[in-house]
Amino acid sequence: MKLRHIEIFRAVVLTGSASGAAQLLNVSQPVVSRVLQHAEQQLGFKLFDRIKGRLVPTAEARRLYPDVERIFSDLERLRTTSRNLRQHGVGHLRIAATPSLAQSLLPAAIERMRRAHPDVVFELITHHTTETITAILTSSVDVGIVSAPPMAAGIVSRPVAQGHIVLAVPASWPKLSRRGPASADALAGRDLIKLHDDTPLGALINERLDQTALLQDAELMVQTYSLAAALVEHGLGYALLDQFTAASAHVQTQRLYRVAPAIEFPVEMLRPAHQPESVLADTLGRHLSDVASELSERAEALCEGREIVLTPGEDADEA
Repeated sequence: MKLRHIEIFRAVVLTGSASGAAQLLNVSQPVVSRVLQHAEQQLGFKLFDRIKGRLVPTAEARRLYPDVERIFSDLERLRTTSRNLRQHGVGHLRIAATPSLAQSLLPAAIERMRRAHPDVVFELITHHTTETITAILTSSVDVGIVSAPPMAAGIVSRPVAQGHIVLAVPASWPKLSRRGPASADALAGRDLIKLHDDTPLGALINERLDQTALLQDAELMVQTYSLAAALVEHGLGYALLDQFTAASAHVQTQRLYRVAPAIEFPVEMLRPAHQPESVLADTLGRHLSDVASELSERAEALCEGREIVLTPGEDADEA
């Protein structure tokens, strides 16, 4: 089927008549009838039966229709991209980010970009890491913002920040130690809000917890740091969070601890290897780095020197 055949076919399905399709497409009814007849001749089967004055799709036509809708969805995205390019030139940036980074880093970075580039069109999508990589490889987005991404062919990564993990506990809990660093034993028997280990960072965190036998206390399992932080705020358990999410902690409801030895990870901006980095992407990367630095400083201040040692056999001074 040619594109014109597909357009006419879809319009007839939606309207139920040649006259309705003609009105929808702003063409004459003879044009619709002629194109539809030509499509059926090429296909070798009927697309519609006339029943009580309406054109009803045949079984073959109903099988074709989902693919036709997918084609029109792709065409609509193409029209949107073309319109944005016409109106804004290269001022259009499609960004995919993991949920935690989309909530913690991205809003402030976009706000700063908008001040300097008010005409830029931003398209923002939240994806997990594997979905973000797929979106970049299929050209569905221009850049991806992820934590600790795996290596992937066809992807170029640019470090934008260094992340680390902090411990968040409800502020209503007693302090984990009276003096000096706390030990993992101080958390024994308390409810753990566990991050799914289907991401590289989640696996790294849970591997550290497994060394301390704390995973046996996992009562809640989540996929995003922001949800884990919200559960901590409601007193439902403790969680290990990235410092960017933790920086938004309310001191009235959460208490933060540095983690030792440190659990560190890179935050990287990904793009297709076959395309050079655009000016907009470069600007976004610089703003992300600035925002990350500011949030890291805030998280460190919220820790107030508190620290927890998450290794087996470490004893904290709780005297």
